[in-house]
Amino acid sequence: MIEIASQIVFCLVIAAFIGFLIGLLIGRAFGGDRRNVYNSVTSHGGAAAGNIYNKPLIRSTPRPTGKDDLKLIEGIDKEMEQKLNVLGIYHFDQIAKWSPKNCHWVEEYFILEDNQIREQDWIEKAKKLSNIN
Repeated sequence: MIEIASQIVFCLVIAAFIGFLIGLLIGRAFGGDRRNVYNSVTSHGGAAAGNIYNKPLIRSTPRPTGKDDLKLIEGIDKEMEQKLNVLGIYHFDQIAKWSPKNCHWVEEYFILEDNQIREQDWIEKAKKLSNIN
């Protein structure tokens, strides 16, 4: 009985190791793009800026319906949209719910000019695009 149990445990350990190796190989084969995007966002030196309690609400992934085209907001170009996506901002309603403290945190994080988000009116434009009043 102990012999059979030890064989089962041994087979499970081998299966887990093989699964780990397969996952590692697949991750390295298809995960190269993510490192470049992550490095472009975090290499600017502002990643640790600001009080973490002022960070806006983020999502780990976009909704199943897909992410919004944040470039429709004046002041957000393709590069800024990519940085916001890496941060976890994918939808207009996320930006529409930002407080002044959230805006200040994002400006510090991405090393933007002070009050740039308010001056370019990101929040009001996001409210209109997401139909939030």
